[in-house]
This record gives sequence, structure tokens and C-alpha cells, in this order.
Amino acid sequence: MAANMAFGAEWLLAAFAGVGLGCVFFGGLWLTIRQLPNWRYPGLYMLASLFLRLALVGAGLYLMADGHWQRYAAAVPGLLAARWWWVRRIEPRQVES
Repeated sequence: MAANMAFGAEWLLAAFAGVGLGCVFFGGLWLTIRQLPNWRYPGLYMLASLFLRLALVGAGLYLMADGHWQRYAAAVPGLLAARWWWVRRIEPRQVES
């Protein structure tokens, strides 16, 4: 019983870590897009941002999983939940008249 609870807690922590990493990735994307008009070379800025965000999320997943594929599997729904939240957050709202 205690082993099952520890396993569940491990999955839950991995899912929350996935949410955090997803917020880093998609929040970084949002900030990058907002800053694009201010940059002389927006394509280069987008590419640098992509590599930085991928490196951060990849390193975070690697450190969090510690070789356990189950932790990766638990983190993916957290990443997707963060994506869903960011899309909802920045979605244009309809103005009621």
C-alpha cells in the first residue's frame, strides 16, 4: 500500500513538473512573439528562443525523469495542460456589444 502511494506521489510530482516545464516553454514562446517587432532579425530571435526553450525543457525533463520512463509519461499530460492553459490565456476575447 505504501509503495503504491509513493508511486502515485511520484507520478503526481512528475505531472506538476511537466506543467511547470510547459509554462516555461509556452510562456517563453508568448514572450518571444510579443518582442518580435522590436528585433532587427526576428527570424534569428525566434530560432534562438526555440533552441533555448527546447534546451530548458529537455534538461528539465532529463533531470526530473532520472532514467524512469514512467516520469516522462506522467510529465507529458502536464506539458499538454500547460499548453491548453496558455492557449486559453492569450486567446482573443469577443467584445460584447
